[in-house]
Amino acid sequence: AGFAFYVANFGSYNKTYGTLAGVIIFLVWLWVTNLAILLGLEFDAELARQRVIDGGHPPEEEPYVEPRDTRAWNEADRRRAASGE
Repeated sequence: AGFAFYVANFGSYNKTYGTLAGVIIFLVWLWVTNLAILLGLEFDAELARQRVIDGGHPPEEEPYVEPRDTRAWNEADRRRAASGE
């Protein structure tokens, strides 16, 4: 009786587990993509730091790197950036 039930319902396993496998593969793809983005950002930050050090900044101090986009700054942010805070 149990084997007959298994054989009768075996075809539906593919739909169920195929969908679950698709979800798992999608989550793994998201994880790998996010890891690649994070490693790229770390690499870019280290390249920027090395450029500043090559320009004469002491390596033991954290270098100041200009932000790439300052259009959204308000006046208080501009004064703070100009004073070096």
